[in-house]
Amino acid sequence: MAHPLRSVRRAALFGLAMGLLCAAVVLLVFAWQHMKVDCAGLSAAECGLEKELARSIARLQVIAALGCTLVGAGLVLLLPRP
Repeated sequence: MAHPLRSVRRAALFGLAMGLLCAAVVLLVFAWQHMKVDCAGLSAAECGLEKELARSIARLQVIAALGCTLVGAGLVLLLPRP
């Protein structure tokens, strides 16, 4: 039988890793949603600004998702074997 503290550590690391991986998926979905810009009623300059802001926010969300994925994958690699 495994030591109880080792089991708790493994469960905590697994939960944290899965939470980070789920957060990465959510961030990617939000980034995809930010790419849709409605320019109805806006001038050309305003529409260009809205599109640039949407791209910047989406880029930041993709970078954050990549970071969450890398940290989550690193935690999976650190999981002690049962």
